[in-house]
Amino acid sequence: MFDFSNAHLRRVAVAWVGAKTRNEGVYLPKQILVPPHDVVHEWLLGAFLKPFEKMAEFFYFFHEEDVSHHPVFQSCHTLFHDPDALPEEATRLAQRLYEHSENSRMQGGEFLLMYFEGIVLGGETTSALGLWKVQNPQQFLHVERLPEQYALSVRSGISPEKPETAALIFNLDEVDGYRLCAIDTVSKRDERSFWKDDFLRLRPVEDHYFQTRHYIALSSEFIQHKLPHQFGLDRTDQLDALYRSGLYFKENEHFDADQYAKTLFPDEEQQQAFQTYREEYAQAYAVPLEDRFDISKPAVKKEFKILKSVIKLDKNFHIYVHGRRDLIERGYDEVRGKKYYKVYFDEEE
Repeated sequence: MFDFSNAHLRRVAVAWVGAKTRNEGVYLPKQILVPPHDVVHEWLLGAFLKPFEKMAEFFYFFHEEDVSHHPVFQSCHTLFHDPDALPEEATRLAQRLYEHSENSRMQGGEFLLMYFEGIVLGGETTSALGLWKVQNPQQFLHVERLPEQYALSVRSGISPEKPETAALIFNLDEVDGYRLCAIDTVSKRDERSFWKDDFLRLRPVEDHYFQTRHYIALSSEFIQHKLPHQFGLDRTDQLDALYRSGLYFKENEHFDADQYAKTLFPDEEQQQAFQTYREEYAQAYAVPLEDRFDISKPAVKKEFKILKSVIKLDKNFHIYVHGRRDLIERGYDEVRGKKYYKVYFDEEE
């Protein structure tokens, strides 16, 4: 999907953005534009662009009234039409980021704004903007060779490993809010992200990745929370449904809502209950769910863990179930006064 082989970093600006909770402020050099020489150019291309190579989830900037009122969108719009405005827009973005730096996970660090050309996305060559907030500068051992000895010192710098908070904004889909990818490894999965939610303010692109991810999520919720109460299914029946759900997404290229419901639930009443829950989920999360779409394999790979069929027994045992509901039984031992599972198999590894 991505092709960075002909990408060039034309401009880069660096500022320092502190944590607002500690009143650290923003440091803006008088000359904020830094022309990268060859070594820095190659280093930045690899360190910043490589983590985006396999990303399949895309977003747009979002604003309640109109995306043209979005401050970060405005800066991107200015830069795509006039890359020479990088110093001024870097100042605006750094100051805006500082205003959203009240989150306890926000640490002071360098903020980089980069302008790229020659990036290919989906077969289309375009320019792009990179935003990179360094959360935790790494310490490195520096060895200096002097005339008669070596001198050792510790220096702080930017690690070439995956950025903790970053965004790559493509000069595509301007009317919708520019297509972009975002990284935030600082915020936990279910908490609000100061980077994605507060600073960038994003909404997901409603593509195949979006549809696949939400169908996996709603299937997991329905099977684990609705089915047991509504139809009295035990844990093994739940796991069997989870297994068939995961198998459907892994083995099929295209999704069909009716076929999917019949695959998971042989009982017609359960199929109807799933369709009803799908409508409730779509309304509760304001998600426009489609009946048919191409299944996104990257979304399956990322979300598949919530469909894993695992029986957790106290703190002693985990049973991983990969199918064949008929080969596992659940019962109660009157003598021991404990529940048990009986598993049938041919070979032991």
